[in-house]
Formats: sequence, structure tokens, C-alpha cells
Amino acid sequence: MNIFVGFVIVTFQEQGEQEYKNCELDKNQRQCVQYALKARPLRRYIPKNPHQYKIWYVVTSSYFEYLMFFLITLNTISLGMQHYGQTAEFSYVSDILNVAFTGIFTVEMLLKLAAFKAKGYFGDPWNVFDFLIVIGSIIDVILSEIDVSNGNHLIKLQQQQQNIQYMGILLKAH
Repeated sequence: MNIFVGFVIVTFQEQGEQEYKNCELDKNQRQCVQYALKARPLRRYIPKNPHQYKIWYVVTSSYFEYLMFFLITLNTISLGMQHYGQTAEFSYVSDILNVAFTGIFTVEMLLKLAAFKAKGYFGDPWNVFDFLIVIGSIIDVILSEIDVSNGNHLIKLQQQQQNIQYMGILLKAH
């Protein structure tokens, strides 16, 4: 059986080579031409709604992609700096950075959802991956805000409210 399959393959290749015997293109050039002839244009979603289009224009820009890549790099560095026996201040700053990055990536996710709608957003595997990471990060932030040192499971919302108010004051000052 293997001999028969091999014979069919060799015969098929020979027939293909005879077809291009008088052709001035070499084998690699012929393959490029065949690839180009079989190629289909990519479908790209462009929203018709003007407000949605503005958001789409921002999230598909290369500047936005570079910004998000930079923020992902900063987040990775901040996560990589955590270590055993770190001071309470270092842990506090690390927690604040985690909440800030989670907020930024949540905003990115929401902007992309608004730009592409659910079908377009979840049609891209990278967006699905981002969605799962963001949801996991939100759950992590919520669970880390639960104070499990006492039996009441108190949520430290007052402290976060103060941080948010402080950030709002800083943003309004600029």
C-alpha cells in the first residue's frame, strides 16, 4: 500500500512539473503566483455608527496597541518585583498598582467591546484571552480586598473609596 501511495505522489509531482516545463518561472516563483491567485482579502469590521467608529478608530490604531503593550510590560515588571518577606509599604504599593492596571485593562476591554460589539470582539482569540485575563484579574482584586484575618470577611471598601477620591482630586487638578 505504501508503495502505491508513493507512486501516486511521484506521478502527481511529475505531472505538475511537466505543466510548467516551458514556463520561465522557477518553482518558488510559481508557488508564489499560485498563493497569490488563491489569496482572499481579509474581512475587516468597520462600524457605521459614528460614535462607535471613533472608538474603533482609537482601539485599532497602532498607537493604542503600543500603549497597551507598554502597560502590559509595566504590569509584568510590577508583578515580577513581588518577593517573599517584602515590607508592608511595598505590598501596599504593589496592591495599588494591581488595582490600577486591572482598571486600565478593564477600560481597554470595554472600549474594544464597544468598538467591535460582542460578535466581533469574541471572534478574535486574542480578545477572548484578554477577556479571561481581565475577568480573572477583577476576581483577584475583589478577593484580595476581602479581609480574611477576622471571621467577618469585611471588605476594605472605605480604604479604596479614599484612594479613588484621592485619584479623582489629582485628575481634576491637571
